[in-house]
Amino acid sequence: MPYNYIALFVFSLISIFVPFSMLLGAKLLRHNSQSNSVKDSPYESAEATLGKNRDIMNEYMPFFMLFLPIEIVAVIILLWSSVSRNVPESSSLMVIGMAAVSLMFALFGYIMISGLDGRRK
Repeated sequence: MPYNYIALFVFSLISIFVPFSMLLGAKLLRHNSQSNSVKDSPYESAEATLGKNRDIMNEYMPFFMLFLPIEIVAVIILLWSSVSRNVPESSSLMVIGMAAVSLMFALFGYIMISGLDGRRK
């Protein structure tokens, strides 16, 4: 029993150490150059940028709201299919119902965010 906790602790340390060491190594090995306004500006076909540089993230939000629940449901169903022989049928129906309801909420969220409910922004 204590070996499980030791393994979890070692895994946690490794999972923290590896990304931290890669970030530190990249920071130490990179070439430090002086910044200038031309290199730091975003490239938009030699036109001056209009608005904020972060506005593009709002365009992808409806797709993210649709993709994330579908992905989570797909992973749950794939995991459930590996143990479905050992559980009663009522539990399997509950997982299918959960998938249907979560997909319904995902589509509803997509419609609300993207403005497809008849009111164009």
